[in-house]
Amino acid sequence: MNVLVIGGGVVGVTTAYYLSQKGMNVTVLEAQEKGGDFGATAGNAGLLSPSDAFAWASPSALKVAIKSLLNSQLGIQYKLHMDPALWGWTASFLSQCRSSKWVQNTDSKFRLAQYSIDNLADLRLATNINFDASDQGIAYASRSPSNLKKLRSHFNFLEDRGLKLELLDRDGLHEKLPLLQASSKTYAGAVFSPNCKTGDSAKFSLELGRWCVENTKCRFVWGASVESFLQKNNKISSVLTSKGEFKADAYVLAAGAHNGILAKQLDIKLPIYPIKGFSITAPLINTKMKPMSGFDDTDKLVSLSIFGDRLRISSSAVFDGFNTNHRQQDFQGILNLAKEILPDVANYSAAKYWAGLRPMTPSSLPILGPSPMQNLYLNVGHGNLGWTLACGTGKIVADLIANEKPRVNISPFLFKAK
Repeated sequence: MNVLVIGGGVVGVTTAYYLSQKGMNVTVLEAQEKGGDFGATAGNAGLLSPSDAFAWASPSALKVAIKSLLNSQLGIQYKLHMDPALWGWTASFLSQCRSSKWVQNTDSKFRLAQYSIDNLADLRLATNINFDASDQGIAYASRSPSNLKKLRSHFNFLEDRGLKLELLDRDGLHEKLPLLQASSKTYAGAVFSPNCKTGDSAKFSLELGRWCVENTKCRFVWGASVESFLQKNNKISSVLTSKGEFKADAYVLAAGAHNGILAKQLDIKLPIYPIKGFSITAPLINTKMKPMSGFDDTDKLVSLSIFGDRLRISSSAVFDGFNTNHRQQDFQGILNLAKEILPDVANYSAAKYWAGLRPMTPSSLPILGPSPMQNLYLNVGHGNLGWTLACGTGKIVADLIANEKPRVNISPFLFKAK
């Protein structure tokens, strides 16, 4: 069977891997040239974190959106402008904000995340690829005792579903993350998730893609941006790209924030809106540093990881359409925090700056499996957890194409036409 995967980021490449493991001939089309910006795959915080599986739509979400209109320093920024797509997405988002929906969506997202991390562990053993992974866990820190208490209570939901957690006081946090400014009284403590991980998803994607090309019937076509689809009898017959025409028996849409635009050409309306995020990557001063736990400042909504010889700091969720423009001041908050808590760790004057888009659904759940087109499958809408969910969703979609039953309940993730 010949399968064409549209998108060579972390979601597309994991889909290709699991398809190739079933003996299929796989072609991956990636719009960027090799080594280019992989969108959200290139600039995310690097956290592999089922502990971040909370659905964004919650009873408190409206308050946060209103606050963001009044305070430009918040990590979440809702840009109020005349964008029909944003208004429609927002209406759907608000419909998911009931407590019962939040419980249902968070439960589904967490179980998928756990399944995905299990699959990643198997993939690492099978391929032995290097992506600067660290198995040191992730610390979710808070700046006040009262906020730490609320944070611990918040995490009870996931702990009840099997997530292992530890509560750290200030000394315990510094013991887990000795790189934190030793004299700092910034944090009251943290909730620590020991089984979570960190890693460079862009390096993972390139290395896994190389492994697939060398060991399976898989090829990558770089710089192949999709221009149009040819259709017949409710099936895709071929895809026209900047690198020519491609045909297959089945097609998978896995192109990140651009999935909605591509699906629209097929008269498929996906409930996805692009959420802009920012990150900074700075070289370490001491490149022989031991691996460090991932870190999340839950009050400032800033996350950081160390990948080999570099520090990644990431923050913000800006609702502003496909606008990826950025100014130096957009990064100032995360840069200031990094200098505050890790002043002697990285060379911030040599930092590289990135802004990109994450494809978010109103429910925070990805959309997986069959589409209204008979031979098109969806692996879209991963939002803020694309790196965490990639192996799980790739495995599920590959199973469905192979007419095998996935090992998780996929009903919450199926496409629902409106």
